[in-house]
Amino acid sequence: MFSLKKKPLTEDAQHIINIVEEYSNKKDIKKLISPISDEYFLIDSENEISICIGDEHVTLSNHVFLYKKVFNLDFTDKLKKTVKENIEEEMQLLKQSLFNNETNLLSNVLKLAHNKKDIKKAS
Repeated sequence: MFSLKKKPLTEDAQHIINIVEEYSNKKDIKKLISPISDEYFLIDSENEISICIGDEHVTLSNHVFLYKKVFNLDFTDKLKKTVKENIEEEMQLLKQSLFNNETNLLSNVLKLAHNKKDIKKAS
């Protein structure tokens, strides 16, 4: 009987994992998804760094250099999942704040309507 040995990650693959995790966790990094091509983007405008994760490839660039490498699909899917989970977390926080804003708006309008009634009665 034989067992399938998992190949150890190359140094650059480990760097890519660490970079994607770091950038994904930062709130000031723009995270975008291209739904048709299924590509994920991390954009650091301040440092002019862009990362694109596609099926079986990762591209990282700044204003001087371009790094592009082909990886297996399992590897890039894990990277995409990391970005996707962080986007989802940010969207849920946004959703909560929007709901709070809606509730506050309704409360404020109700107060205004109530105050308007009180002003008419006083006249």
